[in-house]
Amino acid sequence: MSAFTLLLVLLSAIAHAAWNLAGKKANPNIGYFWLASLWGFIIGLPLVLPFTGDLLLALPVSIWGWLLATGLCQALYLWGLAEAYRRGELSALYPLIRSSPLLLLLLGSLLLESHTRISTAAMLGIVLIVAGCFFLPMQHFRDLRLSHYCNAATLFALLAATATAGYSLIDDIATRAMRELPLTPSSASVAMLYVVLQAGTATLWLGLALLLPGVRHAWRRQPPMLASSLFTGIMMLLTYALVVWAMAFASDVSYVVAFRQISIPIGVGLGILWLGERLTLPKIVGVGIVISGLVLVVLN
Repeated sequence: MSAFTLLLVLLSAIAHAAWNLAGKKANPNIGYFWLASLWGFIIGLPLVLPFTGDLLLALPVSIWGWLLATGLCQALYLWGLAEAYRRGELSALYPLIRSSPLLLLLLGSLLLESHTRISTAAMLGIVLIVAGCFFLPMQHFRDLRLSHYCNAATLFALLAATATAGYSLIDDIATRAMRELPLTPSSASVAMLYVVLQAGTATLWLGLALLLPGVRHAWRRQPPMLASSLFTGIMMLLTYALVVWAMAFASDVSYVVAFRQISIPIGVGLGILWLGERLTLPKIVGVGIVISGLVLVVLN
């Protein structure tokens, strides 16, 4: 990847770890992330329309279909994220949520026959990143057993991870199609408009979820914090705008998603420093393995 692409992804990773810290501290529910997505949409749309109005009017029906699909995946991701963070530690769950989609994306690349754009060393790096993350939830190395991961927090983390892989593949396809429109829009304008519309469709799906009786009850019992959800909404928008922009310069989306995992050691550090979570030897080893994998991805 080019230095510019690396910079975009690095900035995105820092922003991503920051809003996940804010979300974890807020003890979030679906209502929290519905409000955060709504903030992103209503703040972002007036900012991007003056530069992307023509592009918005030129979007074909197929792109709107992809936007509804990515919004659903985003909603499932945010639901899984909220439920996982209500049950476990940021430094343990955040790495699992961030890394697990890599294997799904790699499988997607193989099925779509785009794997020739991914080097063998980068594939090894992806495997190392995922492997390292399975050490992070452990307090001791003897905790490396299946029963240690069979809990509700891990299941919701895997739901979030699966949804991440889904929207990453959809977004790569949709934004490539947008960049090929007769208007020949710039990569930056595509990224800005796409993430705002994605926030809008995610808000739609999360809003439908709020109509469910159990979800409504949770909303009334714990109304979301306005300041925290505003910060999260803005940072979510910034995070993914940078990622979608970076996708335009990468030969395969797996490279971008893999290097985004630089946010894993950042997230682990934030959980330990800001939330008082324990620094264990397995966490140190896991972070080291993750960084080794990141180096292989960056160098290829």
